[in-house]
Amino acid sequence: MDYILANLELGKNFFYSSDIERAEFYFLKTLEEEENCESLFYLGLIENQKGNFHQALSLYYRAILVNPDYGNPCNEIGVILLRHGKEREAVFWLKRSIRCMVNDAPHIPLYNLATLYKIWNRPERSLQYLYRAIKLMPDFKEAIRLRDELQEI
Repeated sequence: MDYILANLELGKNFFYSSDIERAEFYFLKTLEEEENCESLFYLGLIENQKGNFHQALSLYYRAILVNPDYGNPCNEIGVILLRHGKEREAVFWLKRSIRCMVNDAPHIPLYNLATLYKIWNRPERSLQYLYRAIKLMPDFKEAIRLRDELQEI
C-alpha cells in the first residue's frame, strides 16, 4: 500500500509541475498494483488535456465505479458534457459532485452549476450556487465576479 501511495504522490507532484509524461507513468504504475480512483481521475485529467474527451470520460466513470463517493470525476464529467452541449446531463453530474463526501474542491461544481444556470437565464438559481461556493471559498475571484455581475442585472 505504501508503494501505491508513494507512486500516487509522485504522480500528483509531476502533474502539478506540468511534467505530464512522468505523472502519467506513476499513475499507471499505481494501477498495476490496484485500481484506485485518484489515479484514474488524474489520468482522466491528462487525457482531457490531450483532447481525448472520450478516453477522459471513460477514466472518470471507472474512478466513480471504484469510489462512488468521489466528487472530482463527477465534476469533470459535468464540465465535459457542458462543453459538448449536453447541459441537462451536465447538471446531473455536477449535482452529484456536490453531494459526494470526497471532493478536493467542493466550490468548483457549485461555480460550474452557477455558470450553467446563468447560461439558462436563471440568475436567481445561479446566485444560490454562487453564495454557497463563496461561503466555502471566500476568496474565489471568479465566483465573486459572476455574483457581482448577476447582482447588477
